[in-house]
Amino acid sequence: MIKNILVVEDDVVFCKLLTRFLDKNQYRTHDAQSAKKALSLLEKESYDLAILDYRLPDDNGLHILETIKRDNKVGKVIMITRYGDEEVASKAIELGADAYISKPINPDELLTVIRGL
Repeated sequence: MIKNILVVEDDVVFCKLLTRFLDKNQYRTHDAQSAKKALSLLEKESYDLAILDYRLPDDNGLHILETIKRDNKVGKVIMITRYGDEEVASKAIELGADAYISKPINPDELLTVIRGL
């Protein structure tokens, strides 16, 4: 069962909205706005789920996904991509992501995906 979620999203406002929404739905969240911060958090704690944005200021979500899968620090992974970016979504699934969601994100869709993992 998913309880502890890492949200990696460089848009600070969207990231905070997402974490607050997840908190209100009984999840415990940590957030990072860069790959460096995400990797630092992953060194300290394991997560049931990571929600990774593809585009980050210092790297991309696929590299974080590769690290997560190599180090086995996260149970499940959802990749966030721009609408129409099927190539990134396909690569994420190939690297071991459990799901992907296109932006703009519908919060109810996100909850449905999380609960289905």
